[in-house]
Amino acid sequence: MHTALYEITVQVVPVLMIALFLDTRIAPARTARSASSERLQTVVFLFLCVGAFVVSLLIVADVLVEGRVTDALVISALIGCIGLMAAKAWRRLMGVGTGRAVNRSAADE
Repeated sequence: MHTALYEITVQVVPVLMIALFLDTRIAPARTARSASSERLQTVVFLFLCVGAFVVSLLIVADVLVEGRVTDALVISALIGCIGLMAAKAWRRLMGVGTGRAVNRSAADE
């Protein structure tokens, strides 16, 4: 019944991981605190993606039985992955860590 969720996850997670690791448009963080925060976010993203991918792959291969726990695990991992990617996009748009932050008071004048 929910096999489509796992099939989609098996297809989407590799794309999310490629987007994370091949994104070179974001300049390295300027401070040690933001650099460690970025590394922590990358590690969390990696574990979420790998967890969702492995569970989905095992269910598609009929090794695990799908159920509420596996549904919740995969859905929460996908939400976390997409949330972390949205945070990266938000930082890029706002120029955080790139030295290109927009001065809101000057932009409003």
